[in-house]
Amino acid sequence: MKKVFIFIAAMALSFSVFAGGFVTNTNQSARFLRNPARNASTEIDAIYSNPAGLSFMKQDGFYVSLNNQMAFQTRTITSTFAPFAANGESDTKVYKGTAKAFFIPSLQAAYKWKNWVFSGSFAIVGGGGTLEYKNGLPMFEAQVAMLPVMANDLLQQAGMPADWKISKYSLDQYLKGSAITYGTLLGANYKIKDMFSVFAGARASFVRNDYNGHIKDIRVNPNIPLLEFSGNNMIPATDFVKALAAAQVIPQEQADALIAQVSNKAIDLKQSGWGITPILGVDFNYENWNVGIKYEFNTKVNLTNKTKENTSGMPDFDDGVKTRSDIPALLGAGVSYKFLKEKLIASAGFHLFFDKFAKMSNNKQELLKGGESKFKGNSYEFMLGLEYVINDKFLVSTGGQITRLGLTDQFQSNMSFYCNSFSVGVGGAYNIIKNLTLNLSYMYTNFAKYTNDNPVYKHPVLGGKEVYTRTSHAIGIGIDYKF
Repeated sequence: MKKVFIFIAAMALSFSVFAGGFVTNTNQSARFLRNPARNASTEIDAIYSNPAGLSFMKQDGFYVSLNNQMAFQTRTITSTFAPFAANGESDTKVYKGTAKAFFIPSLQAAYKWKNWVFSGSFAIVGGGGTLEYKNGLPMFEAQVAMLPVMANDLLQQAGMPADWKISKYSLDQYLKGSAITYGTLLGANYKIKDMFSVFAGARASFVRNDYNGHIKDIRVNPNIPLLEFSGNNMIPATDFVKALAAAQVIPQEQADALIAQVSNKAIDLKQSGWGITPILGVDFNYENWNVGIKYEFNTKVNLTNKTKENTSGMPDFDDGVKTRSDIPALLGAGVSYKFLKEKLIASAGFHLFFDKFAKMSNNKQELLKGGESKFKGNSYEFMLGLEYVINDKFLVSTGGQITRLGLTDQFQSNMSFYCNSFSVGVGGAYNIIKNLTLNLSYMYTNFAKYTNDNPVYKHPVLGGKEVYTRTSHAIGIGIDYKF
């Protein structure tokens, strides 16, 4: 049972509700959902995607953008493990988690004055939702599923008849967690001559994670005439182990160890921490071309536990314990070109996340080092987009994003698994009145299946396999205004 909590502590429930890196939300506006290729933007949303591009906004003045996004995700783990058949008569089980986020706001503002631009933003830069597994996870159940196997082995070793055994088990398991990172950015641009602009700024990121889960009421059905309750239905596993010790089938020391493993386990804690991200950017603008580049440095984050309950037996969950959980550095680059008298804009972008250089909790950090080829490479994304101006009132846009992750089986876990994906966004904008624009957008992400042949509970004889997949839908609405 301890292995279960080791892996929860190792990576916890880190997840991003949108396309992006492991812990990074690359979207910061409704515009992104309809066209993710924003790395060469010169609009107000460039505050995140291409901050140096703000220098090429058309007019001096004060710009503001207020956005909200809603995201809906499912995460499904299909696990095959022979001992599962003792709880439901099938060795394959499906565990489904749901994540919903109805309020993911962002506020972006910039003041352009001649060659200078001063900008700031507030956004959800990581996480943003609550993920709930009402029936727990396979790595929880796998530890309990081994109890009949181990008990039957002990009975055989004690010379008991072959038909004296346990054939069923049951348990109550649950997990709920949320992960959210708030980011506040401040920066400044300076335009050098007419074609070049540079940016320097920093983001303060505040991380907040909440976890609540349990494994309890573990029961078995012993068919062992030696025991007084043999033939009864499901009885507490602790009572069964005590009876084995009383009947001298197993020594008391071994019984004490088993009782500790099958006793109720629960965690209820919060983690919090913060870090500073220096950001640099440069933009080149010439006639119909625009090229933007930005670099976000690695963000050092130490998370501190505030624990209400920890009966897991794992000190990683104790109150006050610190866990390293950096936000990886990010390189973004993009290019755009205007056709048809600036009515049609084509854009392309690229993200590279320097995952291998971010420090995480001890277990995951070892996997990231790559010494045993447990990490194939850094994550990266390609984006393409088109935007067409219909008239003075309307424009429409669409775009796509491909995300590729350099992971191996050892890096994946039930708590934080990742899949390659392809996202498609559509939407448009409506100029309500002069200087006031409404943005509407929708993005669907299709995730590839990832088959893990080496889950943490894999048994050399009994095997073990997991198949991961996700679904994701996001809706965005935003208002832009220039004073």
